[in-house]
Amino acid sequence: MAATETKVVTRPMEPEDIDAVLEIDRKISGVRRAVTYTNLLTDYLGGVLDLSFVAEANGQVVGFILARLAYVGEPVTEAGLIQILGVDPDYWRKGIASRLVDALLENCQAKGIKTVRVTVNERDSQLRDFFERMHFRRGELIDYSKVL
Repeated sequence: MAATETKVVTRPMEPEDIDAVLEIDRKISGVRRAVTYTNLLTDYLGGVLDLSFVAEANGQVVGFILARLAYVGEPVTEAGLIQILGVDPDYWRKGIASRLVDALLENCQAKGIKTVRVTVNERDSQLRDFFERMHFRRGELIDYSKVL
């Protein structure tokens, strides 16, 4: 390993990681999320089939994937559902997002979950390209929304 490379370790997300996850999200989005966002994180952690992971470099959380078990589609199938994927901008282009997705996929496979889904904004070509490189393919479901 070159002197400039940083060893990255992925592990299941723990409640103690919430502050670091929120800080990474703030760095990416530029806004501090509401308390309900913190509640979303704590609701996901520790569930029967919790599927969330963090990536650490030098003992510091530098990325996260928030995922959960869901029943989706028609016919209804069990799937791992990626909600949020984030990497500290200081660690972009180091393969951390790929490692997080790989950790999730391995965990789902070990638990017998045969499908993993993610919803991506159609205009976000960078994120679409990332998931396509990770061998995700466009599904048959179409998302409809109505703004009130």
